[in-house]
Amino acid sequence: MNNFRFTKIIPGVSPTLAKETVLSKIINMVDVFRITLSKGFDDNNKKYIDTIMKLDNSKTILIETKGIDLRVKNTSSLPMKKGDQWTFEYSEYAQESDTKIYVDYPQLGEIEVGTLIYAQQSGVVFKVLKAYEDIVETEVIEAKGNELIHFDRIWFDGLDSEAHELSERDKKDILWGLEYGAHVLALACANSAEHIQNTREFLESSNARNMKIFAKIETSQGLKNLEEITKAADGIVLVPDEGADLADEKKLLDALHRVKKLGKPVLIAYAKTTYGAGYSELVEKQLGALCNEGVDGVMMETFVIEDEVFPAIEQLGDLLSKYEEDFSSRPVERFEEEGDFEVRDYIIYNSYRSTEELNIRAIICFTENGYTASRLSSLVPKVPIITFTQSTDTYRYLSLVWGVKGYKISQSFNYENLKRIGKEMIRIIFKGNISLDDKILILQANETIGGDKSDMINGTEIYNFKNI
Repeated sequence: MNNFRFTKIIPGVSPTLAKETVLSKIINMVDVFRITLSKGFDDNNKKYIDTIMKLDNSKTILIETKGIDLRVKNTSSLPMKKGDQWTFEYSEYAQESDTKIYVDYPQLGEIEVGTLIYAQQSGVVFKVLKAYEDIVETEVIEAKGNELIHFDRIWFDGLDSEAHELSERDKKDILWGLEYGAHVLALACANSAEHIQNTREFLESSNARNMKIFAKIETSQGLKNLEEITKAADGIVLVPDEGADLADEKKLLDALHRVKKLGKPVLIAYAKTTYGAGYSELVEKQLGALCNEGVDGVMMETFVIEDEVFPAIEQLGDLLSKYEEDFSSRPVERFEEEGDFEVRDYIIYNSYRSTEELNIRAIICFTENGYTASRLSSLVPKVPIITFTQSTDTYRYLSLVWGVKGYKISQSFNYENLKRIGKEMIRIIFKGNISLDDKILILQANETIGGDKSDMINGTEIYNFKNI
Protein backbone atom coordinates (compact mmCIF):
# COMPACT_ATOMS: atom_id res chain seq x y z
CA MET A 1 0.00 0.00 0.00
CA ASN A 2 2.74 2.46 0.94
CA ASN A 3 6.42 2.78 1.82
CA PHE A 4 5.78 2.80 5.56
CA ARG A 5 6.23 0.53 8.57
CA PHE A 6 4.50 1.48 11.82
CA THR A 7 6.61 -0.48 14.33
CA LYS A 8 10.18 0.70 14.83
CA ILE A 9 13.23 -1.60 14.61
CA ILE A 10 16.02 -0.84 17.11
CA PRO A 11 19.13 -3.07 16.81
CA GLY A 12 21.95 -3.08 19.33
CA VAL A 13 25.23 -1.58 18.10
CA SER A 14 28.30 -3.81 18.25
CA PRO A 15 31.63 -4.05 16.38
CA THR A 16 29.91 -6.52 14.05
CA LEU A 17 26.97 -4.27 13.14
CA ALA A 18 28.96 -1.02 13.08
CA LYS A 19 31.09 -1.98 10.07
CA GLU A 20 30.28 0.42 7.24
CA THR A 21 29.77 -2.49 4.82
CA VAL A 22 27.18 -4.02 7.17
CA LEU A 23 25.47 -0.73 8.05
CA SER A 24 25.04 0.23 4.40
CA LYS A 25 22.92 -2.90 3.87
CA ILE A 26 20.57 -2.41 6.82
CA ILE A 27 20.46 1.31 7.59
CA ASN A 28 17.28 1.93 5.57
CA MET A 29 15.56 -0.93 7.42
CA VAL A 30 16.32 0.51 10.86
CA ASP A 31 14.75 3.45 12.71
CA VAL A 32 16.94 3.78 15.81
CA PHE A 33 20.30 2.37 16.91
CA ARG A 34 20.75 1.22 20.50
CA ILE A 35 24.01 1.39 22.45
CA THR A 36 23.75 -0.79 25.55
CA LEU A 37 26.44 0.19 28.01
CA SER A 38 26.14 -3.08 29.93
CA LYS A 39 27.61 -4.77 26.85
CA GLY A 40 30.81 -2.82 27.42
CA PHE A 41 31.48 0.89 26.84
CA ASP A 42 34.71 2.02 25.24
CA ASP A 43 35.97 4.67 22.87
CA ASN A 44 34.85 2.60 19.89
CA ASN A 45 31.25 3.64 20.58
CA LYS A 46 32.18 7.15 19.41
CA LYS A 47 33.42 5.63 16.16
CA TYR A 48 30.22 3.58 15.81
CA ILE A 49 28.03 6.67 16.23
CA ASP A 50 30.15 8.64 13.76
CA THR A 51 29.84 5.86 11.18
CA ILE A 52 26.05 5.73 11.55
CA MET A 53 25.71 9.52 11.31
CA LYS A 54 27.99 9.57 8.26
CA LEU A 55 25.68 7.17 6.43
CA ASP A 56 22.41 8.77 7.62
CA ASN A 57 22.37 11.62 10.12
CA SER A 58 18.59 11.38 10.49
CA LYS A 59 18.98 8.19 12.53
CA THR A 60 18.42 8.34 16.28
CA ILE A 61 20.95 6.96 18.77
CA LEU A 62 19.50 5.59 22.01
CA ILE A 63 21.96 5.04 24.85
CA GLU A 64 21.04 2.62 27.64
CA THR A 65 22.60 2.81 31.10
CA LYS A 66 23.93 -0.26 32.89
CA GLY A 67 21.51 -0.35 35.84
CA ILE A 68 22.17 -3.45 37.93
CA ASP A 69 25.39 -4.69 36.41
CA LEU A 70 26.61 -7.95 37.94
CA ARG A 71 29.70 -9.41 36.31
CA VAL A 72 31.67 -12.61 36.14
CA LYS A 73 35.05 -11.70 37.65
CA ASN A 74 37.07 -14.52 36.07
CA THR A 75 39.85 -13.15 33.88
CA SER A 76 39.63 -15.92 31.29
CA SER A 77 36.75 -17.76 29.63
CA LEU A 78 35.69 -21.14 31.03
CA PRO A 79 34.57 -24.20 29.02
CA MET A 80 30.92 -25.14 29.58
CA LYS A 81 28.71 -28.06 28.66
CA LYS A 82 25.24 -29.12 29.70
CA GLY A 83 25.26 -31.13 32.93
CA ASP A 84 28.47 -29.58 34.32
CA GLN A 85 28.35 -28.48 37.95
CA TRP A 86 29.93 -25.17 38.91
CA THR A 87 30.30 -23.26 42.17
CA PHE A 88 29.70 -19.50 42.19
CA GLU A 89 31.50 -17.46 44.84
CA TYR A 90 31.44 -13.76 45.65
CA SER A 91 34.46 -11.64 44.78
CA GLU A 92 34.76 -7.90 44.34
CA TYR A 93 38.00 -8.33 42.42
CA ALA A 94 39.13 -10.13 39.26
CA GLN A 95 40.18 -13.76 39.76
CA GLU A 96 42.33 -16.09 37.65
CA SER A 97 40.60 -19.30 38.80
CA ASP A 98 39.40 -21.91 36.31
CA THR A 99 37.70 -24.09 38.96
CA LYS A 100 35.10 -21.63 40.31
CA ILE A 101 32.99 -18.83 38.87
CA TYR A 102 33.45 -15.56 40.72
CA VAL A 103 30.78 -12.82 40.59
CA ASP A 104 30.46 -9.42 42.28
CA TYR A 105 27.19 -10.16 44.12
CA PRO A 106 27.63 -10.48 47.91
CA GLN A 107 24.13 -11.87 48.56
CA LEU A 108 24.64 -15.14 46.67
CA GLY A 109 23.56 -17.15 49.71
CA GLU A 110 20.10 -15.53 49.59
CA ILE A 111 19.28 -16.83 46.09
CA GLU A 112 16.50 -19.42 46.17
CA VAL A 113 17.13 -23.02 45.12
CA GLY A 114 15.82 -23.56 41.57
CA THR A 115 16.58 -20.01 40.43
CA LEU A 116 18.07 -19.74 36.94
CA ILE A 117 21.23 -17.66 36.51
CA TYR A 118 21.79 -16.32 32.98
CA ALA A 119 25.15 -15.37 31.47
CA GLN A 120 23.86 -13.00 28.82
CA GLN A 121 26.49 -12.92 26.08
CA SER A 122 27.69 -16.48 26.62
CA GLY A 123 24.23 -18.05 26.28
CA VAL A 124 24.88 -20.19 29.37
CA VAL A 125 22.13 -20.90 31.91
CA PHE A 126 22.80 -22.29 35.40
CA LYS A 127 20.24 -23.76 37.81
CA VAL A 128 20.85 -23.17 41.52
CA LEU A 129 21.10 -26.44 43.48
CA LYS A 130 22.24 -25.05 46.83
CA ALA A 131 22.90 -21.59 48.31
CA TYR A 132 24.71 -20.64 51.54
CA GLU A 133 26.87 -17.79 52.87
CA ASP A 134 28.33 -16.13 49.73
CA ILE A 135 28.28 -19.30 47.61
CA VAL A 136 25.85 -21.06 45.26
CA GLU A 137 26.25 -24.50 43.75
CA THR A 138 24.77 -24.86 40.26
CA GLU A 139 24.27 -27.13 37.27
CA VAL A 140 24.59 -26.02 33.65
CA ILE A 141 21.24 -26.60 31.91
CA GLU A 142 22.04 -24.73 28.69
CA ALA A 143 25.37 -23.91 27.03
CA LYS A 144 24.86 -22.50 23.54
CA GLY A 145 28.39 -21.23 23.07
CA ASN A 146 30.09 -23.95 25.12
CA GLU A 147 31.97 -21.36 27.14
CA LEU A 148 31.42 -18.73 29.82
CA ILE A 149 32.93 -15.50 28.52
CA HIS A 150 35.16 -13.70 31.01
CA PHE A 151 33.55 -10.62 32.58
CA ASP A 152 30.16 -11.57 31.12
CA ARG A 153 27.06 -9.94 32.60
CA ILE A 154 24.82 -12.18 34.70
CA TRP A 155 21.18 -11.89 35.65
CA PHE A 156 18.69 -13.96 37.58
CA ASP A 157 14.96 -13.74 38.22
CA GLY A 158 14.16 -11.91 41.43
CA LEU A 159 17.12 -9.54 41.17
CA ASP A 160 15.78 -6.21 42.42
CA SER A 161 16.81 -2.68 43.32
CA GLU A 162 15.22 0.12 45.32
CA ALA A 163 17.78 2.78 44.40
CA HIS A 164 16.30 6.15 43.40
CA GLU A 165 19.54 7.98 42.68
CA LEU A 166 21.74 7.69 39.62
CA SER A 167 24.95 5.87 40.45
CA GLU A 168 28.23 7.69 39.84
CA ARG A 169 28.97 5.07 37.19
CA ASP A 170 25.71 5.83 35.34
CA LYS A 171 26.36 9.58 35.57
CA LYS A 172 29.77 9.08 34.01
CA ASP A 173 28.34 6.88 31.27
CA ILE A 174 25.57 9.39 30.47
CA LEU A 175 28.14 12.18 30.16
CA TRP A 176 30.14 10.01 27.76
CA GLY A 177 26.97 9.35 25.76
CA LEU A 178 26.16 13.06 25.54
CA GLU A 179 29.71 13.84 24.45
CA TYR A 180 29.61 11.14 21.79
CA GLY A 181 26.29 12.27 20.31
CA ALA A 182 23.51 10.09 21.78
CA HIS A 183 20.00 11.51 21.36
CA VAL A 184 17.68 9.56 23.71
CA LEU A 185 18.35 7.95 27.11
CA ALA A 186 17.05 4.56 28.27
CA LEU A 187 17.32 4.36 32.07
CA ALA A 188 17.98 0.75 33.04
CA CYS A 189 16.28 -0.71 36.14
CA ALA A 190 14.04 2.34 36.59
CA ASN A 191 12.02 1.83 39.75
CA SER A 192 10.22 5.06 40.73
CA ALA A 193 9.12 8.50 39.55
CA GLU A 194 11.81 9.90 41.84
CA HIS A 195 14.41 7.89 39.91
CA ILE A 196 13.22 9.52 36.66
CA GLN A 197 13.14 13.00 38.20
CA ASN A 198 16.66 12.67 39.57
CA THR A 199 17.81 11.63 36.10
CA ARG A 200 16.11 14.67 34.54
CA GLU A 201 17.83 16.95 37.04
CA PHE A 202 21.19 15.43 36.15
CA LEU A 203 20.50 15.88 32.42
CA GLU A 204 19.50 19.50 33.01
CA SER A 205 22.72 20.14 34.91
CA SER A 206 24.57 18.57 31.96
CA ASN A 207 23.00 20.90 29.34
CA ALA A 208 20.62 18.18 28.10
CA ARG A 209 17.42 19.45 29.66
CA ASN A 210 15.10 18.30 26.86
CA MET A 211 16.61 14.86 26.27
CA LYS A 212 13.84 12.24 26.31
CA ILE A 213 13.95 9.41 28.87
CA PHE A 214 12.65 5.88 28.36
CA ALA A 215 12.34 3.96 31.64
CA LYS A 216 13.39 0.32 31.36
CA ILE A 217 11.30 -1.92 33.62
CA GLU A 218 13.52 -4.80 34.74
CA THR A 219 12.79 -5.19 38.45
CA SER A 220 9.82 -6.07 40.65
CA GLN A 221 10.00 -2.58 42.17
CA GLY A 222 9.79 -1.00 38.73
CA LEU A 223 6.77 -3.07 37.76
CA LYS A 224 5.06 -2.22 41.06
CA ASN A 225 5.53 1.51 40.36
CA LEU A 226 4.78 1.32 36.63
CA GLU A 227 2.06 3.99 36.61
CA GLU A 228 4.07 6.66 38.43
CA ILE A 229 7.14 5.86 36.32
CA THR A 230 5.12 6.14 33.10
CA LYS A 231 3.78 9.56 34.09
CA ALA A 232 7.29 10.80 34.86
CA ALA A 233 9.07 9.30 31.83
CA ASP A 234 8.67 9.91 28.08
CA GLY A 235 8.33 6.21 27.28
CA ILE A 236 8.70 2.71 28.70
CA VAL A 237 10.83 -0.33 27.81
CA LEU A 238 9.34 -3.68 28.89
CA VAL A 239 11.64 -6.71 29.18
CA PRO A 240 9.40 -9.82 29.28
CA ASP A 241 12.19 -12.34 29.81
CA GLU A 242 14.24 -10.55 32.45
CA GLY A 243 13.52 -10.00 36.09
CA ALA A 244 10.25 -8.07 36.30
CA ASP A 245 7.81 -11.00 36.16
CA LEU A 246 6.51 -10.12 32.69
CA ALA A 247 7.02 -13.56 31.14
CA ASP A 248 3.35 -14.22 31.88
CA GLU A 249 1.42 -13.06 28.79
CA LYS A 250 -1.49 -11.60 30.77
CA LYS A 251 0.84 -9.52 32.95
CA LEU A 252 2.75 -8.31 29.90
CA LEU A 253 -0.41 -7.21 28.09
CA ASP A 254 -1.73 -5.56 31.26
CA ALA A 255 1.51 -3.58 31.65
CA LEU A 256 1.43 -2.55 27.98
CA HIS A 257 -2.21 -1.39 28.23
CA ARG A 258 -1.49 0.62 31.39
CA VAL A 259 1.31 2.51 29.65
CA LYS A 260 -0.71 3.09 26.47
CA LYS A 261 -3.64 4.41 28.52
CA LEU A 262 -1.32 7.14 29.80
CA GLY A 263 -0.34 8.05 26.23
CA LYS A 264 3.29 6.95 26.25
CA PRO A 265 5.21 4.75 23.76
CA VAL A 266 6.23 1.19 24.70
CA LEU A 267 9.33 -0.61 23.43
CA ILE A 268 9.78 -4.36 23.83
CA ALA A 269 13.22 -5.89 24.51
CA TYR A 270 13.87 -9.62 24.76
CA ALA A 271 17.24 -9.97 26.50
CA LYS A 272 17.69 -13.67 25.78
CA THR A 273 16.89 -13.76 22.06
CA THR A 274 19.44 -15.56 19.89
CA TYR A 275 19.95 -15.18 16.14
CA GLY A 276 20.52 -17.75 13.43
CA ALA A 277 18.38 -20.84 12.79
CA GLY A 278 14.91 -20.56 14.29
CA TYR A 279 15.11 -16.79 14.92
CA SER A 280 12.00 -15.95 12.89
CA GLU A 281 9.91 -18.59 14.66
CA LEU A 282 11.18 -17.43 18.07
CA VAL A 283 10.31 -13.78 17.41
CA GLU A 284 6.89 -14.71 16.03
CA LYS A 285 6.20 -16.60 19.25
CA GLN A 286 7.41 -13.66 21.35
CA LEU A 287 5.50 -10.95 19.49
CA GLY A 288 2.37 -12.91 18.56
CA ALA A 289 0.31 -11.73 21.53
CA LEU A 290 1.46 -8.13 21.00
CA CYS A 291 0.77 -7.81 17.27
CA ASN A 292 -2.54 -5.96 17.70
CA GLU A 293 -1.50 -3.76 20.62
CA GLY A 294 0.52 -1.05 18.90
CA VAL A 295 3.92 -1.84 20.40
CA ASP A 296 6.01 1.14 19.33
CA GLY A 297 9.30 -0.62 18.72
CA VAL A 298 11.28 -3.84 19.08
CA MET A 299 14.77 -3.61 20.57
CA MET A 300 17.16 -6.21 19.17
CA GLU A 301 20.12 -7.63 21.07
CA THR A 302 23.66 -6.95 19.84
CA PHE A 303 25.05 -9.10 17.04
CA VAL A 304 28.19 -11.22 17.30
CA ILE A 305 28.15 -12.95 13.89
CA GLU A 306 28.17 -10.69 10.82
CA ASP A 307 26.21 -13.06 8.59
CA GLU A 308 23.28 -12.95 11.03
CA VAL A 309 22.73 -9.17 10.90
CA PHE A 310 20.89 -8.66 7.60
CA PRO A 311 18.74 -11.85 7.76
CA ALA A 312 17.59 -11.13 11.33
CA ILE A 313 16.62 -7.50 10.65
CA GLU A 314 14.94 -8.47 7.38
CA GLN A 315 12.98 -11.28 9.07
CA LEU A 316 11.85 -8.98 11.88
CA GLY A 317 10.77 -6.32 9.37
CA ASP A 318 8.80 -8.86 7.32
CA LEU A 319 7.10 -10.18 10.45
CA LEU A 320 6.14 -6.70 11.65
CA SER A 321 4.79 -5.80 8.20
CA LYS A 322 2.70 -8.96 8.22
CA TYR A 323 1.23 -8.07 11.61
CA GLU A 324 0.48 -4.52 10.46
CA GLU A 325 -1.40 -5.77 7.38
CA ASP A 326 -3.62 -7.90 9.64
CA PHE A 327 -4.07 -5.13 12.19
CA SER A 328 -7.64 -4.61 13.42
CA SER A 329 -9.22 -1.70 15.29
CA ARG A 330 -9.70 -2.04 19.01
CA PRO A 331 -12.05 -0.21 21.36
CA VAL A 332 -10.64 2.90 23.04
CA GLU A 333 -11.79 5.01 25.95
CA ARG A 334 -11.81 8.78 26.07
CA PHE A 335 -8.81 10.19 27.94
CA GLU A 336 -9.35 10.97 31.61
CA GLU A 337 -7.38 14.24 31.54
CA GLU A 338 -9.32 17.15 33.03
CA GLY A 339 -8.68 20.79 33.91
CA ASP A 340 -6.19 22.83 31.90
CA PHE A 341 -5.48 20.06 29.38
CA GLU A 342 -8.97 18.67 28.87
CA VAL A 343 -9.44 20.52 25.55
CA ARG A 344 -6.00 19.47 24.30
CA ASP A 345 -6.65 15.79 24.99
CA TYR A 346 -10.17 15.89 23.60
CA ILE A 347 -8.84 17.31 20.32
CA ILE A 348 -6.38 14.40 20.08
CA TYR A 349 -8.99 11.81 21.04
CA ASN A 350 -11.49 13.23 18.54
CA SER A 351 -8.83 13.11 15.80
CA TYR A 352 -8.60 9.37 16.31
CA ARG A 353 -12.39 9.02 16.11
CA SER A 354 -12.47 11.05 12.90
CA THR A 355 -9.73 8.86 11.43
CA GLU A 356 -11.81 5.74 12.07
CA GLU A 357 -15.20 7.15 11.06
CA LEU A 358 -14.19 9.08 7.91
CA ASN A 359 -11.64 6.65 6.46
CA ILE A 360 -8.76 9.12 6.80
CA ARG A 361 -5.66 8.04 4.81
CA ALA A 362 -3.01 10.04 6.69
CA ILE A 363 -2.59 12.54 9.52
CA ILE A 364 -0.44 15.68 9.39
CA CYS A 365 0.52 16.83 12.87
CA PHE A 366 2.52 19.58 14.58
CA THR A 367 4.08 19.06 18.01
CA GLU A 368 6.39 21.04 20.28
CA ASN A 369 7.36 18.41 22.84
CA GLY A 370 6.10 15.19 21.24
CA TYR A 371 2.97 14.88 23.36
CA THR A 372 0.39 15.22 20.57
CA ALA A 373 2.03 12.60 18.37
CA SER A 374 2.68 10.08 21.17
CA ARG A 375 -0.80 10.54 22.68
CA LEU A 376 -2.48 10.03 19.32
CA SER A 377 -0.18 7.11 18.53
CA SER A 378 -1.14 5.41 21.81
CA LEU A 379 -4.65 4.97 20.38
CA VAL A 380 -3.06 3.04 17.50
CA PRO A 381 -4.61 4.63 14.39
CA LYS A 382 -4.03 2.57 11.25
CA VAL A 383 -2.66 5.48 9.19
CA PRO A 384 0.72 7.27 9.10
CA ILE A 385 1.11 10.24 11.45
CA ILE A 386 3.36 12.71 9.60
CA THR A 387 4.70 14.95 12.34
CA PHE A 388 6.61 18.23 12.26
CA THR A 389 8.52 19.77 15.17
CA GLN A 390 10.93 22.63 15.76
CA SER A 391 12.69 20.78 18.60
CA THR A 392 15.72 18.58 17.86
CA ASP A 393 15.11 16.41 20.94
CA THR A 394 11.46 15.91 19.99
CA TYR A 395 12.47 15.04 16.42
CA ARG A 396 14.71 12.24 17.70
CA TYR A 397 11.99 11.04 20.08
CA LEU A 398 9.48 10.71 17.23
CA SER A 399 11.68 7.97 15.73
CA LEU A 400 10.54 5.75 18.63
CA VAL A 401 6.78 6.34 18.36
CA TRP A 402 4.46 3.89 16.58
CA GLY A 403 3.19 5.04 13.19
CA VAL A 404 4.98 8.41 13.35
CA LYS A 405 7.31 9.82 10.72
CA GLY A 406 9.00 12.92 12.12
CA TYR A 407 10.49 15.94 10.36
CA LYS A 408 12.56 18.78 11.82
CA ILE A 409 11.42 22.25 10.74
CA SER A 410 12.67 25.82 11.20
CA GLN A 411 11.36 28.34 13.73
CA SER A 412 9.76 30.35 10.90
CA PHE A 413 7.61 27.39 9.80
CA ASN A 414 3.90 28.31 9.63
CA TYR A 415 0.55 26.62 9.06
CA GLU A 416 0.64 26.97 5.28
CA ASN A 417 4.08 25.32 5.25
CA LEU A 418 2.65 22.52 7.39
CA LYS A 419 -0.04 21.75 4.82
CA ARG A 420 2.16 22.15 1.75
CA ILE A 421 5.13 20.10 2.96
CA GLY A 422 2.87 17.57 4.66
CA LYS A 423 1.18 16.96 1.31
CA GLU A 424 4.53 16.30 -0.36
CA MET A 425 5.54 13.85 2.39
CA ILE A 426 2.27 11.96 1.86
CA ARG A 427 3.10 11.61 -1.85
CA ILE A 428 6.50 10.16 -0.96
CA ILE A 429 5.22 7.76 1.70
CA PHE A 430 2.40 6.46 -0.46
CA LYS A 431 4.64 6.39 -3.56
CA GLY A 432 1.99 8.40 -5.41
CA ASN A 433 -0.64 5.74 -4.68
CA ILE A 434 -3.17 8.14 -3.20
CA SER A 435 -6.41 9.45 -4.68
CA LEU A 436 -7.14 13.14 -5.06
CA ASP A 437 -10.34 12.55 -3.09
CA ASP A 438 -8.68 10.69 -0.21
CA LYS A 439 -9.20 12.44 3.13
CA ILE A 440 -6.30 13.89 5.12
CA LEU A 441 -6.60 15.09 8.73
CA ILE A 442 -4.49 17.99 10.03
CA LEU A 443 -4.03 18.17 13.80
CA GLN A 444 -2.51 20.66 16.21
CA ALA A 445 -3.35 20.74 19.93
CA ASN A 446 -1.82 23.32 22.26
CA GLU A 447 0.58 21.28 24.43
CA THR A 448 1.52 23.93 26.98
CA ILE A 449 -0.39 26.49 29.00
CA GLY A 450 0.38 30.13 28.29
CA GLY A 451 2.71 29.38 25.39
CA ASP A 452 3.57 31.83 22.63
CA LYS A 453 0.82 32.57 20.14
CA SER A 454 1.23 31.19 16.64
CA ASP A 455 -0.78 30.96 13.45
CA MET A 456 -1.26 27.21 14.00
CA ILE A 457 -4.78 25.96 14.60
CA ASN A 458 -5.84 24.50 17.95
CA GLY A 459 -7.99 21.68 16.65
CA THR A 460 -8.38 19.60 13.50
CA GLU A 461 -9.13 20.22 9.84
CA ILE A 462 -10.04 17.62 7.24
CA TYR A 463 -9.32 18.04 3.53
CA ASN A 464 -9.53 16.01 0.38
CA PHE A 465 -5.95 15.47 -0.73
CA LYS A 466 -6.42 17.66 -3.82
CA ASN A 467 -7.55 20.62 -1.70
CA ILE A 468 -4.65 20.81 0.73
